[in-house]
Amino acid sequence: MEFLQRSFDRHFSADEVLQLLERFYNLEMLKPDDEEMDFLNREEEFCLPQNFFVKEEP
Repeated sequence: MEFLQRSFDRHFSADEVLQLLERFYNLEMLKPDDEEMDFLNREEEFCLPQNFFVKEEP
């Protein structure tokens, strides 16, 4: 939206942006179904491996 606002020197609402996107993309196809939503909402612990923090000497 910021790019559109700078380019056209006017405010665009979220609905206007969605209308523009719908001209080029089938937004219904981009919506995840229930099975995908379960996967997308799943949280997992993440940590970097210890060797990532070890500084190598030249």
